[in-house]
Amino acid sequence: MAETTIRREYLLAAIRRFGGGPVTTRRALNIYAKSGEWSTTGRNTARRDLRDLARRAYLVPDEHCGRRFYRLGSDPSPAHPRRGTRKSLLEAIQTEGGEWTTSRIRRTWRRLLGTHVLRMAARRYLADLHRDGHLDIHGYGTPRRFYTLPRKDGA
Repeated sequence: MAETTIRREYLLAAIRRFGGGPVTTRRALNIYAKSGEWSTTGRNTARRDLRDLARRAYLVPDEHCGRRFYRLGSDPSPAHPRRGTRKSLLEAIQTEGGEWTTSRIRRTWRRLLGTHVLRMAARRYLADLHRDGHLDIHGYGTPRRFYTLPRKDGA
């Protein structure tokens, strides 16, 4: 994880150093090729890095003649997209109802965030909601643990 973050920060710094301009996958690959450490970075990795930087608002996606490219965003240090996601996730739980497992939370979280969420983080989030009284736990100590909204009748 740290390797990925460092690589993406290197790419962003190189883009800023060379004045921004349109950034394509080819340009990202050229930047990586000139670095000693990431010279073997592949096309798919460069695409993922560009998408992640765009998702975090460092880069802005654009299109010209059907070809995608990125340009530098106007905010040099934007807020991470995870801010406010937990509140949105709780709203989704309250809206949809039903049984909530770690896999269902991860799918919803991914839809909201657009990026991978670890199972451990989903499990911890559900446990925190249970601790705060937002959810009831079922099947504790069994292989199939799930959470539901508390019943209104108190049963």
